[in-house]
Amino acid sequence: MVGTMPAEGEFTLQRQKNGRGYYGNVTVRVRSGAGSGEPPVVWSVPEDDRTSIQPRTDAEYVDAAIAGAGDGMELARDCGREVDGLLVEIVHAQVQLTDIEESAMRAAAAMAVTGALGLRDEVELGFDAGWVVHRRAG
Repeated sequence: MVGTMPAEGEFTLQRQKNGRGYYGNVTVRVRSGAGSGEPPVVWSVPEDDRTSIQPRTDAEYVDAAIAGAGDGMELARDCGREVDGLLVEIVHAQVQLTDIEESAMRAAAAMAVTGALGLRDEVELGFDAGWVVHRRAG
């Protein structure tokens, strides 16, 4: 587990690939508190935060961020980190209307979680018909 809880992580993915822009930015807080049977990821962005995507207007990106945070928890488990009982709160997901893209948002969330858990050196971004995060070979 991380030395200090809660731990925060943020990641911005802003890249060009094959002439197309990809953008995703997610900030998370990882803390103790997920109970048995509870989802390990929750959306905690205030409804009045106009700089962040919101479930009512940006559902596909919110879903991608939540899925990506879950991916980050699974990557942490694959890296040997104990994640049972940890809760990921997505506290911000930046609006950027021109290049925002679901795989970039999902990957940014996964990288934010692994960063909060001190595992950034053990994972890496890849591109395979969209952005993905996987465990670094080695």
